[in-house]
Amino acid sequence: MGYIPSGAKLTIWNELYKRGAKPGLKNLIYSYEGKNPKKLISFIPKLVQTVFMPTTWQQKEIKVSDGEYEANWYIFKDLDNYTYFRVDVEIEIKYKGDKGSAKIKFGEPVIVTEYPQETYWQKTFFYEILRVGWHNLFYNQKIEEYLDWGRLKVSCFEEKLLKYFEKLKE
Repeated sequence: MGYIPSGAKLTIWNELYKRGAKPGLKNLIYSYEGKNPKKLISFIPKLVQTVFMPTTWQQKEIKVSDGEYEANWYIFKDLDNYTYFRVDVEIEIKYKGDKGSAKIKFGEPVIVTEYPQETYWQKTFFYEILRVGWHNLFYNQKIEEYLDWGRLKVSCFEEKLLKYFEKLKE
């Protein structure tokens, strides 16, 4: 067994839409054209906070100029000691007066499981056999529950966002 630096982790990525309703989905894109797109600047963060209740919210980038607003965020939600939900959100809003357009893009939502491999015990072959057995026998069921939770949250976000788009057009 080779050298594994301190802080090393075994990371397993489970895509929400690998199977099922939207197989192979890489990005979710929501577009809006009409009145009051500037209201989305304050609405989207509130919606993300309400629906996903993120543990961590990292702002990757933000650009504000006359008639334009762009923001990129990494959103993380801890689900247990080993697993968290992650989605990247990009917002692009262009407006002139009360009219304009908006594009909200979700990078592929995933459930990430990380097993630490820091101690000598965690690096042994016997530990790995026990971990794989435990993961396959017990934890896979929990992962399926988390995937269902994630799909539900993304659907809820989508529904509330599309309703808000309709409200803005009125």
